[in-house]
Amino acid sequence: MRSSLLALCMILPLSGCSQLKAVKFLAPQSFGFVQVSPNLYVEVGTDRATQTRLQDDMLVAEKALGTVYGSVLSKPVVHACMTEQCLRSFGGQGTFAKAYGNRILLSPIGLNWHFIAHEWSHAEMIKRLGFRAWKEMPQWFDEGLAVMVSEAPVHSEAHWQYLQAQHVAHPSREELYSLRSLSAWNAAGTRYSDNKNTERRARGETEIHSLYTTAGHEVRTWFQQAGTANLLILISKLNEGNKFDAIYHP
Repeated sequence: MRSSLLALCMILPLSGCSQLKAVKFLAPQSFGFVQVSPNLYVEVGTDRATQTRLQDDMLVAEKALGTVYGSVLSKPVVHACMTEQCLRSFGGQGTFAKAYGNRILLSPIGLNWHFIAHEWSHAEMIKRLGFRAWKEMPQWFDEGLAVMVSEAPVHSEAHWQYLQAQHVAHPSREELYSLRSLSAWNAAGTRYSDNKNTERRARGETEIHSLYTTAGHEVRTWFQQAGTANLLILISKLNEGNKFDAIYHP
């Protein structure tokens, strides 16, 4: 137990976790989850149909990941919250989903393959990169790649076109490239959010997600030319000690 706790605490900063609530993932069945399969836990009371759908969604997410990365090396464990109380207790409030190393937390509005795939992409990148290489990977690229893998409508190319048509503020390419650290990324998230998406969702209106959508557009455009082969080369070169800016060619 001690060694497992230490391993998770070492991963927490990498995943952007700022709360030790995530340590609960070491014993999810003691904190309101039941195990459905070796890699899936759901909140107590989740109906059988939802459990089955989530299992199917994990397969779809894994296929999407394999399409981009060529293969899937990581095996994250998904924890699905059906209520906001569950989400808050694990420190995930205000998100669709969140990755804590190889642990994925889904919110009640993130219970689909899109957000499993998004967070799984983060887990896959951690699996493929050494520590120094992972530190060299800019946050904007890691997030943009996860957006591309997930194909989530709220971050899609169609949403990018909507942002352009509505003249919604979004980061310039130069500003996007400056968002290398998690703290810089989070600050930009605050800067480009008007905190009105909950109200928009309640009214059935289009939500605004300009930061993630901009990162997704950038990486999607790059990947259309680079493909899986060059993504793997980029990862390999980072592991060899190269600087990201020297090997990323938009």
